[in-house]
Amino acid sequence: MITFLDFTWDAEHHKQTRMRPFRMPALLGLLLCAAGLLATPGKAFAQVPRGVISLSNSDRIANEIVLNNPDVTGVCIRHSWASLEPTEGVFDWTFLDSEVARAAAAGKQVMLRIGTAQAAKPAWVTTAIQNAGGTFFTFLDHGVPTTIPVFWDPTFLAKKTAMITALGEHFTNNPAVTLVAASFANCCGEDWGVPHTPPDIIRWLALGYTSEKMIEAGRTIIDATMAAFPNQYVTLAVGSNGEGHGTDLDPTEDYVARNAVLNARASWPGRLFVQRNILSTCIPPAPGTGTLFETLMWDFQPLVGWQMLYPCVNDPTYRSNCGVPGDPAIVLTESVDAGVGYGAKFIEIYQTDVINLPTVITYAHDALLGP
Repeated sequence: MITFLDFTWDAEHHKQTRMRPFRMPALLGLLLCAAGLLATPGKAFAQVPRGVISLSNSDRIANEIVLNNPDVTGVCIRHSWASLEPTEGVFDWTFLDSEVARAAAAGKQVMLRIGTAQAAKPAWVTTAIQNAGGTFFTFLDHGVPTTIPVFWDPTFLAKKTAMITALGEHFTNNPAVTLVAASFANCCGEDWGVPHTPPDIIRWLALGYTSEKMIEAGRTIIDATMAAFPNQYVTLAVGSNGEGHGTDLDPTEDYVARNAVLNARASWPGRLFVQRNILSTCIPPAPGTGTLFETLMWDFQPLVGWQMLYPCVNDPTYRSNCGVPGDPAIVLTESVDAGVGYGAKFIEIYQTDVINLPTVITYAHDALLGP
């Protein structure tokens, strides 16, 4: 006999409630596992993340209004690596433990996202890379000279995967945590970001850039995240390495991102979400034929999600509406419609919009989950 725990869905509070255990004949259980109808070892036990995920600033707590909103499925908790591991091997779990507990108490799912780029990276990591004779890349980030380790640097990857392993040991058995963000081609944040202006391309190639090194770096980070979080889904924000500037770094603009996803889904079937962090009214209607939205979103259904490009409320530049003035509620609604058209399971919406546009959040909730 095989013993299972029976769960029921609490629609009012958007969470599972544990009920009585029940037993199943072993042969029937094995047949169902073979058919993919029961969870098997190595598959995420977490329910598929669906709905509105509130996105607050890094190292900032979730607003109580968000936690009390029944149309919000989950919260994205962002925390810098520098704050989490200020000294190598010494972790401060205070912020993450508190925020995960608050979210769990409110019946919300949790997406964990650890910032690992630029200032979010601990100073001791940079020192370790320098001491090991590592390689660094310098570029202009909005006109500001910025230096980062190359994405494939072995010391950087070793330190980052060690942090991911510790994070998983701490949180993988917490059922509130259903989704964990991974990143490996992220110069400036946890979104995809590979500098690719013509001068950038020359510098990358001089430092030994190859598509294979990038893809292998992606495999290293994604594999480490999957192994550390066997009970969760993993999400990867993707993008191009040449959009608007040619494809001199790789065979195609989406070559690295597509192959990283294909490799991960072959190794870890059913566990990798693909997302783009540029949802706005500016994206082409699904399926985005002939664009990167087709090859990096439409083609990777059903496990796809979005993050809004920018808040709709109090943005005088109207970035989520192509720079055109517009009613924030209409801009967010049209953005949600565009994202749902690509089969999105979840949309990360900035906390300020979740607080100030509750009617649109209800609309988004119903659009993503059904009324």
